Amino acid sequence: MTISEDVMNDLLTVYLAGDASADTKALVEAHARDHQSFAARLAAAGAFVVPDVPAGRAAHDVELRALAETRQFIRLRTIFFAGALLFTVLPLTFKFGSNGIEFLILGREPGLMWSFWSIAAASWTACVIMARRIKRAGL
Repeated sequence: MTISEDVMNDLLTVYLAGDASADTKALVEAHARDHQSFAARLAAAGAFVVPDVPAGRAAHDVELRALAETRQFIRLRTIFFAGALLFTVLPLTFKFGSNGIEFLILGREPGLMWSFWSIAAASWTACVIMARRIKRAGL
């Protein structure tokens, strides 16, 4: 059975990575004995030493930091959105009384009402800014 050079090149990659089975190793070595050009390629590739690069660990740390920052961003976005909703509707709370519907804050406590709506406006602004950041990032 003849095996094409493309298949042997694919097997060479597995062989050099150390992931080849015993049969694949034997096939690659037998092919190298019979074909000088393949043997030269095997020797050249085997002599190549991949330097120890600590960037793999640094890349892992970068991914962890990005994940932590994403979680923090989502947490803040949730807090701002909940605050915006809460402080928007809080002045509109009411109760049913003998005179019908009575607002608890609206019309009775103007300073408190405007304070709540100021916090709501700031929270809605933060939500819009965060939404723009997400859109700019392409998510």
